[in-house]
Amino acid sequence: MKNNATNTCCGIKKAIIIAGGVDASLAAMSKYYTPWLLPVLNEPLMGFTLDYLKRNGIREIALSLSPNDEMPNRLLEGNGANYYEHVEDKHRGSAGVIKDVESFIQNEPFLVICSNLFIGDINLEVLVRDHFRRNSLATVGLSRLGNNAFDEEYLVSEDGRISDFRLDYSSFNKSRWKACGLYIFDPEVLNYIDGNRYMDIKEQLIPLLLKESRNVFAGEISGYHRCVRNTSDYVSTNMEVLAGNSYARYLGDKEEVADGVWIGRGTTVSPHAWLFGPVILGDGCTVDRNAHIVGPAVIGNDCYLSEDVLVHESILWDSIALPAGSKVEFSVIGNDKSIRSRHHIKNMVVLNGLGPQAENLMPVNYSMKRAVDLPAILSRHVIGKFLYAFTKRALDVVISLTSILLLLPFFVIIAVLVKSNSKGPVFFIQKRCGLHGKLFGMIKFRTMVENAENIHKELLSKNEMDGPMFKMSRDPRVTSVGRILRETSLDEMPQLFNVLKGEMSLVGPRPLITEEMKFSSTWRDTRLRVKPGITGLWQVEGRSESPFHDWIKYDTYYVKNQSFLLDLKILFKTITVVMKKVGAY
Repeated sequence: MKNNATNTCCGIKKAIIIAGGVDASLAAMSKYYTPWLLPVLNEPLMGFTLDYLKRNGIREIALSLSPNDEMPNRLLEGNGANYYEHVEDKHRGSAGVIKDVESFIQNEPFLVICSNLFIGDINLEVLVRDHFRRNSLATVGLSRLGNNAFDEEYLVSEDGRISDFRLDYSSFNKSRWKACGLYIFDPEVLNYIDGNRYMDIKEQLIPLLLKESRNVFAGEISGYHRCVRNTSDYVSTNMEVLAGNSYARYLGDKEEVADGVWIGRGTTVSPHAWLFGPVILGDGCTVDRNAHIVGPAVIGNDCYLSEDVLVHESILWDSIALPAGSKVEFSVIGNDKSIRSRHHIKNMVVLNGLGPQAENLMPVNYSMKRAVDLPAILSRHVIGKFLYAFTKRALDVVISLTSILLLLPFFVIIAVLVKSNSKGPVFFIQKRCGLHGKLFGMIKFRTMVENAENIHKELLSKNEMDGPMFKMSRDPRVTSVGRILRETSLDEMPQLFNVLKGEMSLVGPRPLITEEMKFSSTWRDTRLRVKPGITGLWQVEGRSESPFHDWIKYDTYYVKNQSFLLDLKILFKTITVVMKKVGAY
């Protein structure tokens, strides 16, 4: 492997920042901010990454952005770096992005950073030194972190070599090693990336390199860092950096007016206010008498805190007005908000324009209890969430029960046909991932020969799908009766029993097996926030003929925009799609 050492302090002069792709894991906040622009200590998350690269002497930076993203000029000015912007026209996956910017890499070793990484004070020089010393094709930045409902684990040998990567969606145990979103690659890795298909670094590229027995090593991360994957991570990043007593270097021209209390330009604080650090106030803020701010707390620019206000361990974005007597505790309040007088907000994310679905996207393991629409605060939101959940479940029960009773004679006929056509059981029951990754037995009429699972491995090279599911237009495992059932979608009808039991809904992302969930961690985590469905937006818009990046788009859109009307639209369109046999085989 060629070591193109440079005059940078870490020996690498090029970096790729992957900022595009799916952002729903940070909902509900990502409806308001592009995740890499979320303010940490009142500065965009991306700003910390660019500052880190500058401090390590890296001046050649490729930015991979989504089509609607716009990088603020102030982040790119004044650091002497050369920027190459690549706009993803579709979801390519993190490894796919690397292939897209091959001309930027130009046969040099390079760094890859996921934009949701708060990079803190990671010692990059040690990682790069070990990468070259080990003659590694890929070095994966790993850290010893805690729980994740969708557990992932790298297995690392004593010499630091990575031997395996595995996922377990039902486990809540702590795994030893987790990827933090930082990688070092030799340019030879480009030979292993398919430029025509979706490909992820962690779930696909690294396992492929291991399968090919290439040198892939772990680089243990030292120094504070955090992957900002959800609301919990976002809040924790702000609070942990403040609590760590090393935040002063991030505060620019702010002035420390008391122990651990920093204020921006044009900010006035009443001498009769009470501020208990660490507290950061942005530019142009006003804090009236008898206001109490208990840190760690971050207050944005142009905020007005009236008398007798309490802000306790919370994050306020810009232009927020807190009237007399109001209280905000353990919460995130969005930009340009005015809270009602003497209102108490606790354990909430408060933003304008949120619907009932926003609460589904809150992390299940954090103290934030709900995401709410500010103008509706509590009343309309709670009613809307209850009505949607009640209506959706009522529709599921009524339609599934009625359909089972009406279709029972057809079930008997199909069962006889399946049984007489080939050996094996009438039903095929397979463990699928449901709400929050909980496994359940999904029921289908059997459409394949009895030993279909054993034949599957022999057919993998003939897969016609761009994504996790296996599909062949003329799959030799499908029986003659099974082919008819698939073309008419009658094989899915037993899932009405799953709906009746509450394991599935009529409408939602299709339930997948664990192995099929490895392609995109953000897409995976997002779709598991809601119940899986018999039909969904992807099924009616493309089915098997739609590429994987569209599957990601439709699933993510549905989770972020659930409504009773959208469910009805999908149900009615399903009838048309099934009758036309679109993508059914």
